[in-house]
Order: sequence, then C-alpha cells, then structure tokens
Amino acid sequence: MKKQKKIKTIDPATHQLSPRQEQLIKTQIRKNSKVIDFLIERIDLLINREKCPKDANTLLMFRKRLNIAMAENDTFRHVLWLHQHHQFKWRTLPKDLPDPVTFLVNRIKTRQQTAIASLCMK
Repeated sequence: MKKQKKIKTIDPATHQLSPRQEQLIKTQIRKNSKVIDFLIERIDLLINREKCPKDANTLLMFRKRLNIAMAENDTFRHVLWLHQHHQFKWRTLPKDLPDPVTFLVNRIKTRQQTAIASLCMK
C-alpha cells in the first residue's frame, strides 16, 4: 500500500495558513476571477447581443457555473482575510507588555518555580 501524505490544514486556534496554502488560495482566486469574467461575457453575449438565447439550458448552465465560482471566491477571500487578520493581530503587541528582557526573566522565574514545586510533590 502507498503511504498517503498528511495534508496540513489551518490551525483552528490561530487560523494561520502555511505560505504554500496562502499562495494556492491566491492563485485559485485569480483563476476563479478569470472564469467569472469569461462567464459574464458569455451571458452578456447570449442575453444582450443575441437578444434571445437559442438554448436556454446553456444559459442556465452558465449561470450555475457563475454562482459556484463566485461562492468559491467568496469563501477563499474569507479564509485569506482571516489569515491576514490573525497574522496582523500576532504582529502587534499589547501596550502593557514589559520590555523583552523583563518578560524573559519573568518567564524563566516562573518556570523555575514550577520545576521546584513539581520536585517537592514527588
């Protein structure tokens, strides 16, 4: 049996995408946008220029594909927006944080106290 590759998904806690996932979503948005433009041109041609489509089923098919492509793009844009929003949120630091040295010293002291407490429990 072949081993299946494990696909990395979005971390639900942080909504962070890998750079590859981010690039794939941006590429898919561009492709969907081209498909949407193409379908709008076709629908315009059938309805406005020919005045009456020869085959109404073709028009329905175009509209259905257009709706699917637009829904996909909305979903992709929402995921990308969440990713960028959370990236920005992680870049900005709260104003009440101490300077980096004090923060690290406090973290080390906390870890030492935790280690001492766990040794006393044994």
